Amino acid sequence: MILSITSYGQYVSGKVVDETGKAVFAANVYFKSIPNGGAVCDMNGFFKIKYTNDKDTLVVSFISYDEKSISSKELKENDNNIIVLEKAILNIEEVVAKGEIPVSEQFATKKMSRLDIYLNPISQADPLKAIINLPASTNNEESANPSLRGSSPNRSRVIYNGVPIYKPVRASNLNNIGYFSIFNPEMINIQTVYPSNPPLIYGNSSAGIVDISTIRYLDNNKIQASIGTGNLGVSMSQKIKGKATFVQAYTNWQNSTILKAINSESLSDMKKYDTKDAGVNLRFKMSEKLYFNSFNYFMREKYEGLFAKMSFEGEMNTNSVRYFSVNNLDYFSNIGILSLRFGYNYDKARTTFGNNYLNNIGHSHFVSVNYKKELVDDIIIQLGVSVDNQNSNINNIVPQYYYAMGDNSPVVEQDTFISNTAVEPYFYINWDINDKMIMSAGMRSNIPNSEQEQYLSYQYSFRYIPSPKHSFIISAGRYHSYTLPDYYSQRDSLLSSIQASIDYYFKWNNTKVESALYYKNEDGAKRFNTYVDINKTKTLGFELSVAQQVGKYFTISLTNSAISQNVRVNDKSYKGTYNYSYFLKPSLVYNNFKLFSVGISYIARPGSYILDYPVESGTWNNIANSYEPKYNKLEQIQRGAYNRIDITLSKYMSFDKYSLTLFATINNLLNTKNETNDIYYNADYSESYSKYYSQRIFYAGVVLSVL
Repeated sequence: MILSITSYGQYVSGKVVDETGKAVFAANVYFKSIPNGGAVCDMNGFFKIKYTNDKDTLVVSFISYDEKSISSKELKENDNNIIVLEKAILNIEEVVAKGEIPVSEQFATKKMSRLDIYLNPISQADPLKAIINLPASTNNEESANPSLRGSSPNRSRVIYNGVPIYKPVRASNLNNIGYFSIFNPEMINIQTVYPSNPPLIYGNSSAGIVDISTIRYLDNNKIQASIGTGNLGVSMSQKIKGKATFVQAYTNWQNSTILKAINSESLSDMKKYDTKDAGVNLRFKMSEKLYFNSFNYFMREKYEGLFAKMSFEGEMNTNSVRYFSVNNLDYFSNIGILSLRFGYNYDKARTTFGNNYLNNIGHSHFVSVNYKKELVDDIIIQLGVSVDNQNSNINNIVPQYYYAMGDNSPVVEQDTFISNTAVEPYFYINWDINDKMIMSAGMRSNIPNSEQEQYLSYQYSFRYIPSPKHSFIISAGRYHSYTLPDYYSQRDSLLSSIQASIDYYFKWNNTKVESALYYKNEDGAKRFNTYVDINKTKTLGFELSVAQQVGKYFTISLTNSAISQNVRVNDKSYKGTYNYSYFLKPSLVYNNFKLFSVGISYIARPGSYILDYPVESGTWNNIANSYEPKYNKLEQIQRGAYNRIDITLSKYMSFDKYSLTLFATINNLLNTKNETNDIYYNADYSESYSKYYSQRIFYAGVVLSVL
């Protein structure tokens, strides 16, 4: 839970184009004095970066272009900085850099650098939580799990260096405090978001994709230490040979002792938690053409707290271990790029709650072979095959009667092994038709075994740039994914979706506008809660986001989504859980280098709709040693409206090669009670009650960085 927000003072901005005037997307812009504190150009080539001093030099670079340097004083004196990059003679290092950019990048809706994550007012320095205030995020829980454009999290995927990472959120039993991802922003180069129509260079997604890539070149060695009211962490980056061979490592210890003492009333259900994790990223330049990257992560976490389900409330204890490894081998040449991706994951979790004793061991393997080549000028193809193997070994003791969870109620044993392997070849093509039009198309199919259905995923995307200020992306396709087994459904089910979307972007001076219209038709068994299987979901949504820089220090943004969602259960239509007439996410950020930085964010939406069979009464069952609920007919229930304000303050101080960041954050500033989506009952079901997300929580700390 490191929060490392750097204060910003005066900015300079501009646009990067090539010799034909075409915007250069994702060009790197930085000052020589702070090579790690740069910016990345957006889809229209625009950038904004904090000004350092009149003696500094701005550097602009991008693959296959000559690097350009501009005097910072010259840049400051111009209101409209147009920086023109010239094509470079292609050499092997440029082939390497170009090969590492996804062939589908032109159809992403958002690219976020490490700095974007830190400066996000509600991210709490977490890469996945930084997505929450994007217009495409429809996350209706206080979790880092990505929910994109009205789709449930189990349909989306997080990709890390080309390998899918399942269960990307740690300690998901915790209420808000543990709702963080397992990724460290210090290792991230670019985080790319595809909220719908996920590119078919990746598989097993029927909603959206968050594609995370680690850094490929290290400019400076760095050590960072942080301490906060719930965390103690250290990270380091060290060059071994040149910029392309280096090691990065970090370790964190999260403990609730101080945090619980400060926020005892808001965290009344939590007794304690203790999490230790560590990650190591190794990058080797084995030759001019061969590169190897290996990321390894280990975590151990414990949690104790009160938990409720139906009419039973008691103490829940979890103890889990997690390890995963992501490995990449890339061979670059002038005739194409050949890449091998290998991932392994192991997780073991033990949970006790009442008469539930859950022991789950999961291990998975992922292998893909990919080949990318530029056939002719402006036409690139990528093809390959992936093997995704998921295994779950379930050894549980669970209630014989699902409603009887007391220690003296009868139990049954579950001993199940679930395995699923998806073998999928794919093909993807990208064509830069001219300076204003780009087209892509992709296909991905499975090679089914005897227990699997045959399916074919396909997509088409078109990007149109009528002028430097405007850009459109039109995408449509059909997609497939598998669910992961859980407590309620010990199986993997095939999901499918048909999607279409139109995204629009406008950028002029200090004004940015983003909007989208999208449609989804999702099919397949999707477990909504314990008792209801939703057969089909139809979603129609509209997004609008406006961001405006006011003066030197203020940035105001307003995001809103309107979603119409209907679900079908047994041939009857109901409103879906993401059916919202509004989903507001305004924010105000003040950055003054000499004083401090403060960010205020607000989230407001109507209550979520849930489907439930309400309990009208309870009858004592001697065998179950518990009250047995008597249900009414299926009803559509709307929970209470959601409102939350977060505020973050920080002070950044620089001392030559040292920097110090002091920060404090208050979540749910107004101490609002926001209902969760579950309904609870007292012991005999004579009354029902709600539980709430975390109320006001205070967190503070300090981060020391040494270059």
